[in-house]
Amino acid sequence: MTAWLEERRRTAAEQNEALAIPSGADEHWRFTSLRGIDFAAYASSEQAAAGSPEGAILADGDHAGRVVMRDGGVVLEQIDPSVTAQGVVFGSIKRLAAERGDLVEPVLGTIVGYDEKFAAENGALWTDGALLHVPAGVKVELPFHVAYEIATEGAAQHWRLIISLGEGSEATLVEEHLPGRPGYANGVAELVVADRSHLTYVVVQDRHDQSLHFAAHRAEIGHDATLEWAACSTGSKTGKTRMETRLIGAGSTGRLSGVFVVDQKRHLDLDTTQEHDAPNAISDLAFKGVLLDQARSVWRGVIRVAEGAHGTDAYQENRNLLLSPNARADSIPGLEIDTNDVRCTHGATAGPVDPMLKFYLRSRGIPPLEAERMIVEGFLEDALERIPNERIRTALTTAVMRRIPL
Repeated sequence: MTAWLEERRRTAAEQNEALAIPSGADEHWRFTSLRGIDFAAYASSEQAAAGSPEGAILADGDHAGRVVMRDGGVVLEQIDPSVTAQGVVFGSIKRLAAERGDLVEPVLGTIVGYDEKFAAENGALWTDGALLHVPAGVKVELPFHVAYEIATEGAAQHWRLIISLGEGSEATLVEEHLPGRPGYANGVAELVVADRSHLTYVVVQDRHDQSLHFAAHRAEIGHDATLEWAACSTGSKTGKTRMETRLIGAGSTGRLSGVFVVDQKRHLDLDTTQEHDAPNAISDLAFKGVLLDQARSVWRGVIRVAEGAHGTDAYQENRNLLLSPNARADSIPGLEIDTNDVRCTHGATAGPVDPMLKFYLRSRGIPPLEAERMIVEGFLEDALERIPNERIRTALTTAVMRRIPL
């Protein structure tokens, strides 16, 4: 292990030891209880599980490259030779930390720090993951695909991801968390979107219904750069995902779209921030959720506008459709504005299916469950339409609708 990496692991381990597991006294955990979870019961290992991953919904079709991590290690690394010829680097982050420290060291642990319990644990214990580096001016049309799977029941998977786009480059990366076996996943994704570059980033969380899933995703967006970020959550028993965008360059754009379906007694917690640190930047967040049975969702969204970030245009919304009287959705939008000449708005709703709409469909001979599915699909459609890639959009729509009763 190189000296710089050893030092960062040591720093993270010290922070992990010092930080307690979050409780309801922490404002960001007020609606998500970790009481009764024995994290030590999950076995961590650097070993990769043999076999092929199952359940990927976006693995079909052509890709610029693929990485698969099963349990503690990467079992598949593929990259199109024509992409490699353009100077693109894609593969196991553990391998590249040793071979290409010049690409890993400037990013690892600098975008997502170690001041939060789960991020600190990951910084100390991560075993593998993926890195994508696209040099300045290079535009890759085909998507890159990264899959993470817990293949051994009771395993802990500490995964990592770095995406680094050079100035004026373009790329698409799809990150899938597969059903696998019940276990504990804790990951960190760090994104650097350099000046005038364009990244499309799609995250699909479809972990086993008895798994725990915690993740911190954070992006820094440069001058006139664009991040189009789509998130789809349909799996895991409980957990928390942080999605943070920091607009550090003038004229930068962050566009976040999210859809989620939560059923049974599962609990989903999404924590988002849109940080405006530069003038004339745009952020637009739209999340839509469907809740069934006794499920619960929590969305906390904060728009922060720093002093001097004039001309900010920021929006966030969270709309929830409750298909059961026992389901619950908590939405907590917030604004923190330290400058003038800005436009910041937010909205949040939660409610059942409009009975008149259901009556209209049933009066046309459509069975009750089919009518409800049509209403759900229509409700989610505008959020899914924000995903620019048609193939990805179609696959995600199919995956989401599988969760809705026939």
